[in-house]
Amino acid sequence: MTRSKDLFMQDRESDLFDTENPFFNEPKISKVNPFDILADTFTSQMGDYEDGNVDALETAIKMRQEYERLEIQMNLRKTWMDENKESIENESSKYPEGYKGYKVTVQSKTTLSFKNIPDWIELEKQKKDFEAKSKLALQMVNKGGLNVDADGAEIPLPEVSITSFVKFDKLKK
Repeated sequence: MTRSKDLFMQDRESDLFDTENPFFNEPKISKVNPFDILADTFTSQMGDYEDGNVDALETAIKMRQEYERLEIQMNLRKTWMDENKESIENESSKYPEGYKGYKVTVQSKTTLSFKNIPDWIELEKQKKDFEAKSKLALQMVNKGGLNVDADGAEIPLPEVSITSFVKFDKLKK
């Protein structure tokens, strides 16, 4: 048996708010988990779109705005964890079997750069030249030509894959 969306949302509201506030005529007290609010907002937005109450573009813009705000919050948390990694590591060492479902460790990553090596620089230049030659050959083939150089040698063509996505560019005010 399925429940109507309206009934679900009414039940959800009673789950999220106390019906009586012990502080006289104050607004209802929230017992909300912010992640539940996010899930409910998403469900509501999807429902509004599917019911024809709002178009896809309006829904996408609202979701993008929420995404941007969430991204800021995620970055703030990441920065805090980066700034406090020593304290986190010290405290987590008290729990070698893990804490609240997590095994917490601080790790390091080594990154190598070859940009200071002349041979590497030359190979990168050769690679870019080859890519440009191969792209040009692909353009020629797409126009009905052949993928050969001036000497008649075949130029290997790159693999082509096409993906699509929704891009949001902020308009300048």
